[in-house]
Amino acid sequence: MGRYEIRIDSDKCTGCLRCQLACSDVYTKAFNPSAARILVAFSGADCTIRLLPECDACGVCADHCFFGALTKNKRESQK
Repeated sequence: MGRYEIRIDSDKCTGCLRCQLACSDVYTKAFNPSAARILVAFSGADCTIRLLPECDACGVCADHCFFGALTKNKRESQK
C-alpha cells in the first residue's frame, strides 16, 4: 500500500498527460507516457484516468496535475 490515497476526478482532466510524463520520468528516467503507472484514456473530448496495478501511490502524478483531476491524501497509517 502506498503512502497516499490518490483521488481521481476525471471530469477535471484536460488530457495534458502531465501525470503520465511525471510518472514515467520518476520510474524510467524518460518522458514516455506509455511507460507510466497511470493511464489517461480519451473518448472524444472526455478523459478517464486509471491507476495501473504497478502504481505504488507515490503521489507524483497528483503533484504535477494543474487542474485538480488528481489529488493525494496521506493514508492514516502514514500520518
